[in-house]
Amino acid sequence: MIYIYLIAVFASLPIFAYLLSQRTKNKGYIFGLSIIIFLFCIFSFIGKFSFLGSIKNQQLNNEFLVLISEDKNITNEVLIRLEEQINQEMILLWLTSYIKEAISLKKFNTAEDLISFSESYFITPEEKFLFYSLYTQLRDAKFPNYANSDLIIEFERPLECILSNGAAQLFIMNGPNIPIAKVNFSSFEPLVMTNRDSSIPGFDITSAYLNQETIDMSILLECANITNNYSLNTSILFDNNLPSNTYKIKVNEWLKNAQ
Repeated sequence: MIYIYLIAVFASLPIFAYLLSQRTKNKGYIFGLSIIIFLFCIFSFIGKFSFLGSIKNQQLNNEFLVLISEDKNITNEVLIRLEEQINQEMILLWLTSYIKEAISLKKFNTAEDLISFSESYFITPEEKFLFYSLYTQLRDAKFPNYANSDLIIEFERPLECILSNGAAQLFIMNGPNIPIAKVNFSSFEPLVMTNRDSSIPGFDITSAYLNQETIDMSILLECANITNNYSLNTSILFDNNLPSNTYKIKVNEWLKNAQ
């Protein structure tokens, strides 16, 4: 941006030389007209309502849309111009819009390239959540059969337990201590755990199936009629070729815990 000001300064030198000459007439008129012209030129490039800047942005936008339509990687030259022409507050909006456009058109190569480039721009927790949501949308669009993956848990209840409440959690074996699904329940009816039970978009049951992960399952039962609780901790390797799996807990798998 500074080069625009420098050009304006150099371009004004002949005018100032003319104004400083003792033999020139109508100096006020020339000076006023020159100021108006220079201000118009500067604001045409960098002002809030810059129409020349808008044209450059429109050209950049068209280049993005062409690359998306052809499912090509975004070139470094286009990315550099994006960072130079668009202010930081708007870059996130531009990138989000292009990612959604690429996903909707099923241009997955471009969408993956945009997500890889844009990750560093999602900084705050809210922006990170948006980024993971975009990643999840891309993944589900690429693997639609797994978009609604679930795990169904069937119970053989402990004979002496009248259930007060229970909690089931699923974790990735040797992964972070963050559940890919967490559900509270109050009956021994079959429990369906889905991607909606994840606290982080994209870190969910679908992710476990697609990456062929082993799942650690933890369940705690609180009984209304006895002082003891029951728990179950086990590791499960599912059929990753199926988007829905079922695990049946047998009565002898429960471990009684004293409160």
